[in-house]
Amino acid sequence: MTERQNEPHADAPATDDLGRATTGPVARARFIVALVGNTVGALALLVGAGTVFWLLSLTGGGEPIRSVVEDDTTGTETMSFPILMALLSMIAFFFGQFAARGRWGADEGYHSSGGSFTVLLRPVSVGLHAVLLVVALAAWALVMVVPLVLEAQGAIAASDGSTALSQYWTVVTVYSVVTGALAGMTGVSLLKKLTYNESLRRHGWTIRKGTPSQLRWRLVSHIWRAELGIAAVAGVALGLAPLGVHLESTVFSVSFAAAGAALLAGAVVMALNAWRSGLPVERVESYT
Repeated sequence: MTERQNEPHADAPATDDLGRATTGPVARARFIVALVGNTVGALALLVGAGTVFWLLSLTGGGEPIRSVVEDDTTGTETMSFPILMALLSMIAFFFGQFAARGRWGADEGYHSSGGSFTVLLRPVSVGLHAVLLVVALAAWALVMVVPLVLEAQGAIAASDGSTALSQYWTVVTVYSVVTGALAGMTGVSLLKKLTYNESLRRHGWTIRKGTPSQLRWRLVSHIWRAELGIAAVAGVALGLAPLGVHLESTVFSVSFAAAGAALLAGAVVMALNAWRSGLPVERVESYT
């Protein structure tokens, strides 16, 4: 075969670093999905966050939810609305981000060593990842730390035993769980991104494909992403620990903080060893 025959054909479509066509109907459809998905995801997230802070302002001011939403006598549906917006945001961002920086494909031979499908994602930059962590921590501080400070200052107008006060602390608790989980996952994910490739470069020669150790880390890190699940639970525990100040329970704070710290340590150890799978850090696998 001549050198000219080895060269790419002049009429071959241009592709990006993931091998996706950058022109044509498929590329245009991908652009539309990315635009719509990311826009809907951002708007849903903003609406959900705005609702949470509105709820805190309303109930902290002494007004129960039913004073504004008459059909919601218990306030449960209104308090759950931001969670629905968060789920919508996650779904929309999934499609939007996948269209913008992902490629899906089948993985042959998965029965013996991994998932049936693979997704390659172009990672977000370390800077953007760090910003997302700061945003998650700031959101947690706004829904947990600020209410505790306001309570200490006597700035919460809702009276003891009132429906408004009960709803206020319900919102604080529920959305401290959500923001704590997000902060935990984002933080451990960032640590993994900062250390994975360097560890793989330095120690990758020790990995033997198909060994029990390599397959186990492939399962844990690339199919189940177990370190992120553990980090989320750790974030929940650590995020709720300050609530002991409101409950006037040192045992509550210490036990939740200790449990969260232990889980976070486990997640960190797993993240620092995920390179043992021998696979690219951006690779995700699934059985479905």
